[in-house]
Amino acid sequence: MKWKHKELNKYPDILLSDCSVTNIALEGNQIIVNFSEYGFFKRDSQEDKYYRTDGSQIVIEGCDYDNISIKEIRTQQMSEELYFETMYEIEIKDFIENINTGKWRLEIVEEYYAMGSGFYISQIRTNNNCFRCYINIRFKNLTYLWSDIRYDCPY
Repeated sequence: MKWKHKELNKYPDILLSDCSVTNIALEGNQIIVNFSEYGFFKRDSQEDKYYRTDGSQIVIEGCDYDNISIKEIRTQQMSEELYFETMYEIEIKDFIENINTGKWRLEIVEEYYAMGSGFYISQIRTNNNCFRCYINIRFKNLTYLWSDIRYDCPY
C-alpha cells in the first residue's frame, strides 16, 4: 500500500494507545505493524487535538529480535478478595502467529518511550478470555505511515 504521509519518531504527536493491531511482520531488522481501519491518533497542531487516522502502519527499525521481551500477565482469582498474577514469556514467533491468524486480537493500552526503546502495555483478547501483555522493544527509529486523518474521530 502507498501511504500519503510518513513521519519519524513523532511520539507524543502520534499515539498508539487505544489502537488495534491486525498484522505483524518481521523483515530484516525491522518489525512492520499494521493497524485496523481505525489507525492510530495524530495530533492536529492547528487545533491542538488528536484525531484517528485511517488504516495505518508503523515500521520499527533497527531491531535486535533477541532483545524483544513479550510477557503474558494472567490474573488468577482465588476468591472475591484473593487473587494473584502470573507472568509468562511469549516467544516472538508464537506471538506474531497468534496475532496474524486472528487467534489473538491485540490492542495497545499504554505506551512509554525511552532512548532507543518502547514499552507497550497491551491487552490480548481471545474468543473466551482476555489478558494483559507487556512488550519491550529496543529500536533505532519508529516510522509512522498513514494516508488520511479522520476528523470525525477525535480522541
